[in-house]
Amino acid sequence: MGRLYANFQVNNCEVLVILGETVDKAQRYAETLHLPFAVLADPERSVYHRYGLDKVYLLIQRTASVVVDREGRIRYLKKVTNPMTWLEESRDLQRVVHDLKGDG
Repeated sequence: MGRLYANFQVNNCEVLVILGETVDKAQRYAETLHLPFAVLADPERSVYHRYGLDKVYLLIQRTASVVVDREGRIRYLKKVTNPMTWLEESRDLQRVVHDLKGDG
């Protein structure tokens, strides 16, 4: 996602990553990967639970990509069990944010 960040900025969008970890772990994650966007901590996993991102078989963490417009409406939500599939959906994400830019 770090490599695609400039494409999202061109469309006046912001990227956030939310980890179900402590602040310290989220900070280390961001620093290790040299991410150009914010990484937020959700140690109680309340965001994960809100979007139904419970672990599968107690091991595999479900993830999601969410696009929220300026009015707070969810315009795109894709839940996945394999986090590497974000590569497949990057074009979808970019299309959605580009279309939102056209909405105003």
